[in-house]
Amino acid sequence: MTPLLASEAAAPPAASALLRRLRTLPLYRAALDGVPDDAPWPTVPFLTRERLTEAFLAGDLVHPDAVRVHLTPHPGGHWLPEYATGADLQAHGEAAAQALARAGVRPDDHVQVAFGYHRFAGGWLMQGGLEALGAKTIPFGPGETDAALDTLRVLGVRVLVSAPSFAQRLGEAGARVELLIASGEPLSSVAGRRERVEAALGRPERPCTALDCYASSEAGMMALETPARDGLRVLDGWVHLEVIDPETGQPVPDGERGELVVTHVCKQAMPLLRFRTGDLTTLERREDGAYLPRGVFGNVGGMLKVKGVKLFPREVAFWLAGYGLDYVQHTLHVWSQSGTDRLGLEVRGDPGADLDTLRSDFQKRFAVRLDNLDVTATHEGRGVLDRRA
Repeated sequence: MTPLLASEAAAPPAASALLRRLRTLPLYRAALDGVPDDAPWPTVPFLTRERLTEAFLAGDLVHPDAVRVHLTPHPGGHWLPEYATGADLQAHGEAAAQALARAGVRPDDHVQVAFGYHRFAGGWLMQGGLEALGAKTIPFGPGETDAALDTLRVLGVRVLVSAPSFAQRLGEAGARVELLIASGEPLSSVAGRRERVEAALGRPERPCTALDCYASSEAGMMALETPARDGLRVLDGWVHLEVIDPETGQPVPDGERGELVVTHVCKQAMPLLRFRTGDLTTLERREDGAYLPRGVFGNVGGMLKVKGVKLFPREVAFWLAGYGLDYVQHTLHVWSQSGTDRLGLEVRGDPGADLDTLRSDFQKRFAVRLDNLDVTATHEGRGVLDRRA
């Protein structure tokens, strides 16, 4: 079978019908004016957080049939409402239930959700799918380690839904669960983190499986791993995902990293159309659906071009975390010498770290060589220092 070109593969099913429906909404009326229903998908305008803010201020987001409003943080310390109709909640719940079932959640399970339910979407992103599946769902919320431990033990909770850092803390305090659905923080994209969390929550006779979930307040649940742990499978009936070059806005081939863009397939209130998430990932289309093979492993903000290679500082931070180095206290140095780019990295960590291994893996991961690497116990990170003229 001849593989699809990136531009052909980018379009969602029934794209023309989707555009016809969305152009009737105030949010998209101006943006889609003059864009034909059969327009090539890469020419359809993007939606950004800035545009959502403009639409909110103009009163163009509210939907007459909305029955729920979550708040979501937006640039500048502000928030925006996220509207959903009853049909939206049902569609999202059904798609999430299918994904959770593939992940190994069973209708007879007690499931404890350790995400917040106050103001922001938080635990509600998981609640609907778990209830649609029929699981006995405990909307516990975050924190309160002792109380969380008590509930886990008394009710015999088999499945925990939590940020991986809190899950690990619970495990170190004595919690034992068989399945963790982790979201809110990187899991699979940080080397060794899954194994540490599983070791904390499991025991030899009852091991724990930790699975990665990608969700956002704007889009809901978008992708979730299965026990095969070969990537996060996209909730195709709910969202259509594509990956673009953050510079050109053009779709990239499968397996090439870029910015994740999401489109709602059936949402009625505040549907997203080619919404630029700013998240860095890769996409792979398989016979049974689309996958994010490495999860989400950074953000496209502050992208650099060094020696002709695109380098994303946030991705470097994830890489440092996988080696147990301080992903906050680090500095990327970029300078020019004899007309050629040079790249250096300083990071706080164990001065006895194996620098040769770090250099080799950095070059393998990012396709660019470090000209200088220093690991010290006291480095104060300064982010990116680009001294090129």
